[in-house]
Amino acid sequence: MTDTDDLAVRYRDAVERQDLTTLATLYHPDVLLDAHVPNWRFQVIGRTEVARITGGALPGPGRFERFDAEPTADGDLLVQFQWRQHSEVRTGALARQLHVLRVEAGRIVAQTLFCAGVWDPELQQQMATDAPLVQP
Repeated sequence: MTDTDDLAVRYRDAVERQDLTTLATLYHPDVLLDAHVPNWRFQVIGRTEVARITGGALPGPGRFERFDAEPTADGDLLVQFQWRQHSEVRTGALARQLHVLRVEAGRIVAQTLFCAGVWDPELQQQMATDAPLVQP
């Protein structure tokens, strides 16, 4: 397992457990997050704040239905995932995100987040009816 593979596994586990303390340890202290969310863009600096936003960008407790991490030629990581909310209060909301993680000396020094939004079950049904996927 490479350092990048290990980082991807630790990132996935911390996000899935919503363990923001562990997630923060994966970041450089001065990490920059550049977040692109529906109809908005913002940036923050600092490992605690980046971990809080990364964990908070998910629609509540849930699990990954898909998680793909691809190292780049430069040693960075491209992470794409699909998250499904599961809780006693609400189930079924879905989020798809792409994260570009710039890695130096085993730590994430910059993260660019692209989020397509959070889709509730009704919107997912409408998309399935009005715009069925060619490939899931």
